[in-house]
This record gives sequence, C-alpha cells and structure tokens, in this order.
Amino acid sequence: MTTKTGSTELRDLPDGPPLPLALAGAIIQLSTMHYVWSSTAAGPCLRDPIACVARPWDFDAFGRTVIYVDLLALITWLYSLRHIPSTGTSDPSIVDRLWSIMPWVYTWHYFLASTRHGLNLRLLIMTLLATLWGVRLTYNFYIKGGFTGGEDYRWAVIRKWYPGWRWEVFNLIFICFFQQVAVMAFTTPAAAAFSSSEPLTALDLVAALLYLLLVLGEALADAQMFAFQTEKYRRKAAKEEMGEYAAGFIQSGLWALSRHPNYFCEVTMWWAFYLFSISATGEVVNWSIWGAVFLTGLFLLPGASLDITEALSSSKYPEYKTYQHRVSKYFPLPQTAAAKRSA
Repeated sequence: MTTKTGSTELRDLPDGPPLPLALAGAIIQLSTMHYVWSSTAAGPCLRDPIACVARPWDFDAFGRTVIYVDLLALITWLYSLRHIPSTGTSDPSIVDRLWSIMPWVYTWHYFLASTRHGLNLRLLIMTLLATLWGVRLTYNFYIKGGFTGGEDYRWAVIRKWYPGWRWEVFNLIFICFFQQVAVMAFTTPAAAAFSSSEPLTALDLVAALLYLLLVLGEALADAQMFAFQTEKYRRKAAKEEMGEYAAGFIQSGLWALSRHPNYFCEVTMWWAFYLFSISATGEVVNWSIWGAVFLTGLFLLPGASLDITEALSSSKYPEYKTYQHRVSKYFPLPQTAAAKRSA
C-alpha cells in the first residue's frame, strides 16, 4: 500500500509462481465456494441471479449477498481499468481499500435482515466484533496513506512477474474476483448464525474472547510497525544515528516472536469467528468453514502472501536472513524455539 512513512528500494526482484498455477488456484477456490453455497440458502439466487438482482428482497440475505459480491467484483475490475489510457496498466488498489470495510458491511446486512424475526444476539455479537476489527484496520490503513492514492508495493512486483495481458488476467481473476469473494467468504459464519435460533453457549464466549484478543494483537503489531517505520525514516531524513533502526526492519515487540504477527492474528481471528458457526449449527465442520480455509491459503500456501512478503523483505534488507533463522516465520514462539525449528 501507499505509505506516509517512506519506502525502501528492492535489491533483487524475486521470482513469482507461474501464471497458470496462480490462476488455477483462484479458479478452483472460486468454484468450490460457489458450489458449496449453491446447497445453502444462497441456492435460489445462484440458480436465478437475474431475478435476485431485480428483486433482492424476495430472496435470502445470504443469497443476495453472494450475487451482489460477484457484481461488486466485476465493478471493481472495471474501475481498475480506468488508468489504462494514462499508464497502460490497470490499478486494483480499490480492492485493498475495501478489504477492511466490506466484512462488517456484510455482517450488518445479515443482522439487520434478522431483526424481522427478533433479536439474534449471537449475530449481533459477531457484527460488533467484525465492526471493531474493520474500523481499527481501516484506521491503520488510513494513517499509512492507504486512501491517498497509489497501490500496494506488492502489486508493482507482481506486475513485473506477469507483464502486459498476463497482469490484466491476473487482476481480473485473482485480485478482483477471488479476493472480493474470499473477503465475503470468511464472514459466512455470520450467515450461518443468521439462519440459526440456537441459544448462546460457552463456545460463543470463547470465540468472542479469542477474537478480541487477536484484534488487540493485530493492533499492537501494526502500531509497533508504524512507530518503527516512522522513526526509521525520520532519522534517515534528519541524518541521525540509526541505532536499532540500521537493519531497516523491526525486530522487537511482537516482531521478536513472529516475523508476521499481524498475519498470524489476521488469519487466526477468522478461525475464532468460525467457532460461532459451530455453536449456531451444532456442527464442528459446517459449510461456512471454507472462508477461513481459503483465507489461510491466501496467506500461508507456498508462493502466497506471506512468502511474497518474505521474499521482498529479503531483497530489501541484507540482515533479514539472520532474522529468519532466529525468529519464527508465522506462529509466535520464543526465539530459541524458532531457531531450533529452522535449524
């Protein structure tokens, strides 16, 4: 994303996965989600999307959400093409700006639709939690300059992996369609709660506490990173002694336990969110699990977001390889345990 704190040049450009592999993964996951959803309350909308768009209130809240998210993905793709006449390439930054906004829009939609049948307390709790996460993450994106123009620095790298028409296909399928649908998918436990009249259980309390703890962890990790980067570039601009900032990347606080504590919290909190659906449906494995599964893959599969970030950091900072050996890649661990795992 655009950052107000500064940026560091890449020394070497890492290689990306072959385009067919990246697209195949996105298409398989999109197909899986829509297939699974076709056997839920979304089925009528998926079988007759035109009627669902024309008469949305005649259909289930989850069904119309699925169809409108598919439309939103198409609209974001068309919007991303606006820069082609001036720059020769599309700009998918709108997708990044919607990431922290749409989940709580979806949960509020489910909750407001549920009020016709009385107060769904579980769904209200889930909606408030998703809103807390979304407002906090949106503010973090704002203070880093995410709404002032420009794009995530990773897109510039990926555009070099897939130049010309290849980038435009990647933008359409992976960035605009897959990511928009994935964002809705990890909120589908709220759709499961929308259809449930089961009373609250102890599992709901566990889910809420875990979610809050992980939101706090992500907020702390982001605050530590922002403070580090701000001070690093301030010292550079003032030509002051760099001290602990000389290596160029943060190694203290939560970042001394995990190289990506923000990613750990982000992925794990949506698994905590999934716990609500277990309480709502009585099924440990239910149809709403796929959002958390595919979000995990988006971050953790080989060549996915975490590996891209690792490769870019290694290309920027010579000392990063030492940090990789000392500190756990994903799970927060004491440094001695992390070093043993990487040995």
